[in-house]
Amino acid sequence: MISENVGGRISRSQDDAINLGAYYVRADYEHVNRLVRRGRRINGLTTLRHSRDGSYRLSDPRMFNHLPQAARFMSQLRRFQRHYRALRSRCLVEAQADAIRSDPYLERLYQQPATAFIDQHRLGSIAHNYVGPGLYGTTFLPIRQLTAFTLLLGALPALIPIYEFTYQPEQEADWAHTALIDTVTGINRSGHPYRVDTKHSGSLHADNVVVATPPDVAKRLLGLHTVKGSVGIHSFQISGRLRQPYARADINLFTDDSPICAIARQADGSILLCAHEEQPRLADYLAEWDIIEHRHWNPAFNLIGDNLLDCEQAPGLYLVGDHNICGLEDAYLTGLYAANQIVNRQTQAHRTTPTPSRAKTDT
Repeated sequence: MISENVGGRISRSQDDAINLGAYYVRADYEHVNRLVRRGRRINGLTTLRHSRDGSYRLSDPRMFNHLPQAARFMSQLRRFQRHYRALRSRCLVEAQADAIRSDPYLERLYQQPATAFIDQHRLGSIAHNYVGPGLYGTTFLPIRQLTAFTLLLGALPALIPIYEFTYQPEQEADWAHTALIDTVTGINRSGHPYRVDTKHSGSLHADNVVVATPPDVAKRLLGLHTVKGSVGIHSFQISGRLRQPYARADINLFTDDSPICAIARQADGSILLCAHEEQPRLADYLAEWDIIEHRHWNPAFNLIGDNLLDCEQAPGLYLVGDHNICGLEDAYLTGLYAANQIVNRQTQAHRTTPTPSRAKTDT
């Protein structure tokens, strides 16, 4: 394994107190949850949303005005969940892109703009006031830049509990301790085995290469024509005191006309603030503050667009990660699929290798 840092975009603060990269895991992460220590459950009912019309929770009386839309949205979300659960099972034995294409319902959602889906099912108010701030706080993008697939995937925490987490690389295999800490500068695909060039360690050769990088890095290494557009965010770990009304909740979410995407009070008492600006107007949100750490998480996600990338780019050359579906578990499943393909091919090659004949001897 060659990596600049084990864990990738799961990025902890220097004091190891909070995540400044990927922030939560869902309870249905069958594989990833074995590698993390779950922290506090993030409660959507107590989360405070903010818009120009004021601050409100899910239990706000105005929610009753949107009950028919909420019922329609939850019906669509449960339908998506059934198909998505089946998709994840298939992704162990079928390439992710092929698995999406094999389900007409999911393929249609993957290609459909979220705004078209919202209009189709008459979900405008519930999407703007409740779903939108949640997605903006976790994807850092407005709904108009998402697909219907990403909209519903990002809304699954309405059905499935989510938790803060700490990545535990010691729970992984031995490679977590023996990884080559280096930067891959190129992959030569012209011959076989493949040649992988690194910044400090020279060139290495392998029959099988698995590229598990952010999509923009994979595009450069593999010469991909296009990948989904990326979004970055500035994450701040802050010691301070929140102003009202932000002090009323542990999680604060905002509509997409705000430069602030989310403010979350952490278990250690510090504050995580995510903003599109490198120098946000902290005085609007905090009465007093001291920035402990600032991290430009870029790219955070690649979510803009609807292109599908195949796992096997060439014989023995695999692309895995979140290039099609954004999510820790989905990215992990692409890695398992690639591993299974490599193991199966090696097993088949071993079975078809002729056994050397033994010379006859007189006894």
